Amino acid sequence: MLRKATQADLDALLVLRHRVSGGSRSEIAGWLENIVGLDNVLLVEQETPQENRLVAMLCAVPVDTRGHRGLWLCGMTTVPEFKGHGLMAKLLDGCLRAFAASGLEFAVAVPESGTMADQLRNLQFEDAFPLRLLRRPIPHNLWARAEFDAMTARRLMDTRLYYQPGCITLPRSGMNEIVSQLYHRGATIVSNKRGYGIYYQKGEELQFIELQADNDHSADVLLEAARERTGCEQASIILTENQSLYLGEGKRCGYGLLRFLNKPFPLTDVYFRLLV
Repeated sequence: MLRKATQADLDALLVLRHRVSGGSRSEIAGWLENIVGLDNVLLVEQETPQENRLVAMLCAVPVDTRGHRGLWLCGMTTVPEFKGHGLMAKLLDGCLRAFAASGLEFAVAVPESGTMADQLRNLQFEDAFPLRLLRRPIPHNLWARAEFDAMTARRLMDTRLYYQPGCITLPRSGMNEIVSQLYHRGATIVSNKRGYGIYYQKGEELQFIELQADNDHSADVLLEAARERTGCEQASIILTENQSLYLGEGKRCGYGLLRFLNKPFPLTDVYFRLLV
């Protein structure tokens, strides 16, 4: 039986996600309730004389980019004893057909495993939104100026859209939870009028999971300000292929998958980068 989740399902969903993917109960609850939204969680139950047993879940979160309406598919989870029987593939196929019939234009996903990536490719998803990973030394610059942890969720959303007008966006409530989880996990946001970066400190290296700036010099100033604050002299930076920062630099790696549900549209300026 297929149905939408309700608040009464939250405890069972927490157990299922933790069993399959790990993570703390509070973070899973925040992800389900505030980033995904329980209304966007589809459940498959096995009906038995004693009870209905939860065996799989699929999250389909509404997103948009430049007026194109789509879905972010995530949380694709099947209990271990039901894996290997094509249950998730059938669920995905049926849902995608229904979403296409309702007028949605695309679906995106960041697979949690190679097996899930293969399943999505079998359903006509294609690799999209490749990333560049680059490492560079950070020069010493006492005059580098920036603020730290002064960026709200609303400001982050607005600034992302300024630098990436084609950004695939989540509802504002989802971005609020993302920023909360970033700070909870120890991330720092460095920002000024010329850009921002989100980084974690790992040993002697700053790992930037996102960096947006007017140009390379503006990006360097953000890195230098972070060095003056932390003492770290090396940065690892994740950029998307469509960013002009440090053009051509970095090792290419896969990221998201996309499937058009109706008429295709250009992806040149579309930016898809999750922060969770």
